[in-house]
Amino acid sequence: MKRSIRRAFWAGAVAVVAMAAVPMTSALGAGSVTATFTMTQDWGTGHGANVTVANGSDASVSTWRIEFDLPAGSAISSFWDADVTRTGNHYVAVKKSWAGPLAPGASTSWGYNGTGPYAAPLNCTINGAPCGGGGTPPTT
Repeated sequence: MKRSIRRAFWAGAVAVVAMAAVPMTSALGAGSVTATFTMTQDWGTGHGANVTVANGSDASVSTWRIEFDLPAGSAISSFWDADVTRTGNHYVAVKKSWAGPLAPGASTSWGYNGTGPYAAPLNCTINGAPCGGGGTPPTT
């Protein structure tokens, strides 16, 4: 009896993972470069976040540039794996000079720690297109 429950559990888990992969594959097949922000930590007076840049196009992307605003009360205090500049609440993150092109279907990530509560970025663009996709990436 325990084996059949275990098999049913694993079969269900495999089905859930397979169904979750379908939207991801569709998003990558959309033909655009996207940026996704995810909170990784929250310690009350600050937070950690990860930003994933995904190349859903069929061409290599030689560089990427993400521009976004953070709401008042939230600011980036440290970052890694991207070069980040700030003007007021407006941030610009660009690929590190040592990082190579982003191949079709590939992704990379960078992260930051921030002060204040985590807040989703506003007015986010990547290479001039909305962070959710829709633009044509530059090629190498």
